[in-house]
Amino acid sequence: MKRALAIVMMLLLPTSLNAGSTIVGAGSQSCTAWLNRKKSLVVKAAFESWVVGFVSGLNVSAERDIVGGGDFSAIVAWMDRRCKSNSSDQIGVAALDLAMELAGNAAKR
Repeated sequence: MKRALAIVMMLLLPTSLNAGSTIVGAGSQSCTAWLNRKKSLVVKAAFESWVVGFVSGLNVSAERDIVGGGDFSAIVAWMDRRCKSNSSDQIGVAALDLAMELAGNAAKR
């Protein structure tokens, strides 16, 4: 239990982006951490929930629905592919790229 609490506390440390924005929570961790998330159910849940919540928040603030129904498995699979190809990126940066791709797809509909 103490180990899980320590992991969650580390996930909550903020990290700044070059653009001056701050990503907090699981999104501040690297894609390498995303790829290793399955080693702990607590970390897996935290990372996946953070990404889905982030994308959902952007969806709510968007002018149109970018999520298109919100396929949790598709979002997680997209993040897996993205993080495998860019393991040093932050989860939050990858999630923003996902949201931008979803917004582009929504504009074509």
